[in-house]
Amino acid sequence: MKIFIKLCLVALLFTACDETESATFDPNSGQTGIGFADSVIELSIPVGGITSVVPVFSTTVSAQDRTFNVAVDANNTNVTASDYSLGSVFFPADSHEGTLEVTINYDGLTDFVQNFLVLNIDAPADVSVFSEVTFSFLREFDINEFVCSSDYQLIINFDGFGSENTWELTDSSGAVLYNGGPYSDGGSGTQLVVNNISLAAGCYNFTFFDSFGDGLFDGNTEGDYDLVCAAQTVVSYASGVGNFGDSNSTDFCVN
Repeated sequence: MKIFIKLCLVALLFTACDETESATFDPNSGQTGIGFADSVIELSIPVGGITSVVPVFSTTVSAQDRTFNVAVDANNTNVTASDYSLGSVFFPADSHEGTLEVTINYDGLTDFVQNFLVLNIDAPADVSVFSEVTFSFLREFDINEFVCSSDYQLIINFDGFGSENTWELTDSSGAVLYNGGPYSDGGSGTQLVVNNISLAAGCYNFTFFDSFGDGLFDGNTEGDYDLVCAAQTVVSYASGVGNFGDSNSTDFCVN
C-alpha cells in the first residue's frame, strides 16, 4: 500500500496542467522519473563523521540493477569537496525503491556554522528528475564545554493564542530571575525575541507554560521557543515545539 501511494504522488508530479505538455508515467513500461523521498535532511555531525542513507524512488522498475550519478549544486553549498563523499543512486532489480549514501566528514567543519549541501541526480536524457535534496548540518559540540560570552535570548514563535503563554527562568534555589507573558491573541506565526537575559555561571531552570494545555499548537499553527546564546544562536539551552501540554521544563547549566 505504501509504495502504491508513493507512486501515485509521483504520477501527480509528472502530470502537467497544460494538456499539450502532459506526461504519463506508467509504473511498468512508461517514461522513468526518479527523485529523492525527502527534500531536506538535517544532521548533526559527530567526531569521525556520519554516513546518511537517503531513500530514492523511481516510477519504473527494471530487470537489472540501475545506478545514477549525483551532482553537487555548487551555488548552494558552503563546504568543500573534502568535507563529504558521495556514492551513486542504486536501484536493485525489480524495485521502485533505491538509496544513495552520503558521508559528511567532521574535521573540516567549523563549530557553530550551519552547512548546506544540495544534491541533484545526474540522469540521462530519457530519465526525468523531479526533486533535489538539501543536507543541512552542524558539527557536534559539547554544550557543557561551551562558554557563552554574551547575554542570552528567548525566541518565541507563537500559535494563535499568545494569551495562553507565560514563561519563567529560575536559578538553582527556585528564585524567579526572568518571566514573561501572557501575550496577545491572533498573532499566529508571530515571532518575539526577548533580549538581555544575563546569567552568571551556574545552573538554572526554564519553564514555558500554556494555560489551555496544548503547548504551542492551536490546531493549525505549530509554534516553538528556544533559549539560546545571543552570540551563537545555534547553541540552545531550552526549547520546545508544538503540543507539549500545559508546560515544558528544562534544567540546564551555563559557563
